[in-house]
Amino acid sequence: MSAAGEPMYPKQAGNLKKGDYIVMKDVFPCKVTEISTSKTGKHGHAKCSITAVDIFTGKKYEDSCPSSHNIMCPNVSRTDYLLINIDDEYAFYFDQNDAEQQVRLPLENEELVADLRAAFEAGDKTIMINIQRAMNTEGIVAFKTETNK
Repeated sequence: MSAAGEPMYPKQAGNLKKGDYIVMKDVFPCKVTEISTSKTGKHGHAKCSITAVDIFTGKKYEDSCPSSHNIMCPNVSRTDYLLINIDDEYAFYFDQNDAEQQVRLPLENEELVADLRAAFEAGDKTIMINIQRAMNTEGIVAFKTETNK
C-alpha cells in the first residue's frame, strides 16, 4: 500500500473503483466518479476511461490509460476541528494540541461559506469544521453544529 507520510502511492488503473482517490494531470487530487474499461484491442491492452472531480474545487477531469499502467493516488485525510473564529478569508480552529490554527475559506464554494458564516454568527451552537488534506493542500469540505448545553 502506501508508506506513512508519503503524499502519493501507485495503484494499477485496472484496479481503480468509483470513489477511489487519484491524481489527475499530475497535480490535482480527485475522487473517481466514473470508470470504464474497454476490451483488449489489437495492440494488446485494455484501456481505462476515468472521470474524476477535484476534491477541493469540484472541477471535473477526464483521462484514459492502459489498464496495466500505474496511476498515482493521493493519501487523503479528513479531521474535525472546533471552529473558534471566522473572518473574510480564514477560519480559525484549535488543533489536537489546542494550538490555534487557520485555514483559508473555500471561497469558490459560496454555499458552504455562507452556511458556515450564518451558523457562526448565530452563536448558539458549537461548530466543528471538517478539514480535508491531500498533497500538501488542505481545505474545509463540510461542517456540523452541536447544540450548546
